[in-house]
Parts: sequence; C-alpha cells; structure tokens
Amino acid sequence: SGLLVRKIGGPSVMPYQPAGLWEESGTGKSYAQAHGEGLYRRSLYTFWRRTSPPPSMTTFDAVSREVCVARRERTATPLQALVLLNDPQFIEAARVLAEKLALEPGSTVDSRIDKSFRLLTGRAASPVEHAILRKLYDEQLERFAKAPDEANALLSVGEAPRGEKLDFAELAATTMVVRLLFNYDECVTKR
Repeated sequence: SGLLVRKIGGPSVMPYQPAGLWEESGTGKSYAQAHGEGLYRRSLYTFWRRTSPPPSMTTFDAVSREVCVARRERTATPLQALVLLNDPQFIEAARVLAEKLALEPGSTVDSRIDKSFRLLTGRAASPVEHAILRKLYDEQLERFAKAPDEANALLSVGEAPRGEKLDFAELAATTMVVRLLFNYDECVTKR
C-alpha cells in the first residue's frame, strides 16, 4: 500500500491495538497509540509489554520474548483470517492500496483487480480467479451503492488521509477485493 515507513532506527512505536487490552492485563497502565509515522513502522520497532504482547503479532506466530529461537513456527489458523479482515491496520492498508490503484492513469475495474492480484501474490490471476474477484467487486459495488454509510464507515478506518475525489462505492468495493486478497493463502504464506 505504500504506508510502511522505511526509516531505520528510532524509538519504539505503539501501532493499532484493541482498546483496553493493557488494562485487562492488570498492570494499571493504558496503551497510548501512536499517530502518523508511528502507526506504519516495521514491527521490529513495536513496543512489547510481556503481559500483553501485540495481539496481531502473536496471532501470526511472533516468538515470545522470553527465549531465543533460531526459527519461528508457522501456522495457519482461522484467527489469522479474522485479524486480516478486521484489524484496522489491514483494513487501512487495503483502502490505501485500492486508492493508489484507482488513481493510476487509465485505471479500470479489471486493471485494478489484475494489478492488486499481481502485487499481492507475485503472479497474474488465472481467468477463474479474475472472474471470482470481478464478481465480488460487482456484488460489493451494488451493496455500497445502496448503503453509502457502510462505504463511508469502511473508508474511514485508519488515520491515513482519504482521497475525497474517488467514488465512495467504487473505492469501497475495490477495498473489499484487496481485503479478500490479503486473506488469500498465497499472500499469507510464502511456500
């Protein structure tokens, strides 16, 4: 999506995390979410509290900081799919990528589907895959055209500025396609 801040070094940051999580761990401290660049730093810079590590990182097999390991475990669980679909970090990344694709000169629905698939999987979509994604886009476009408040809610997730010039229903439908691709096995697991 282009949100990643590539700056090397600096203090720890506190990206998106569910509200109230630190309070639940009984430490008496509250989580102060970062803003701006602090939301988009590499996970290497994410602040860890031993009693309440970053949930999305632990869901994707981040190693406990209590021991040193040579290789981390890899799993694929339904919880990972839920994180990819519902975590504000991933929803925002999907929206920003959808905006970038929509703003490219000569952009069409089919070109956005093809380019997003290629960017996220490293290969071209088969005709069957493209047809499935196009059907999803058309269904979501119809849904968001009838419910602009739902489109606005989806496109309002995250702090990255939103392009106001784009059609909300089209952008929301493209965002849904990208969100689905984030859950595609080839995007989640490198084989």
